[in-house]
Amino acid sequence: MSTLTVPSSATPEETLAEIDAFASSLKNDTVREALEAFARTLRSGNDLVMASPDDAVTTSAAAKILGVSRAHLYKVLDSGAIPFTVVGKRDRRISMADLRAFVEKTENVRKSAAHAAARRRENRARALDEMG
Repeated sequence: MSTLTVPSSATPEETLAEIDAFASSLKNDTVREALEAFARTLRSGNDLVMASPDDAVTTSAAAKILGVSRAHLYKVLDSGAIPFTVVGKRDRRISMADLRAFVEKTENVRKSAAHAAARRRENRARALDEMG
């Protein structure tokens, strides 16, 4: 499969309503949920990128998927946080599997940091209660 991007701006609400209607008629929960997520993503104003884990994307496409500038992505690539291959003399390609792994890793780091901050606030509040 080659990478396919469905732009939210080019998807009319009537089409999304048809997708919703079709999805609700399906008995297969997994496929129904996938189509519902498809429509929800486009309604939220985000483009939808469909690719297999073996597909590789350009740095421009990867930056767009991650919501960062290409300059920032190059820093991330140069740090070794995301593996890439070089095509030609200098063009880089990133596998969708590696991109997804990076997203999952960074989301886990963010969640851990948020939980740690919440625990610190709770501990501080408890300490203040005990003092007062």
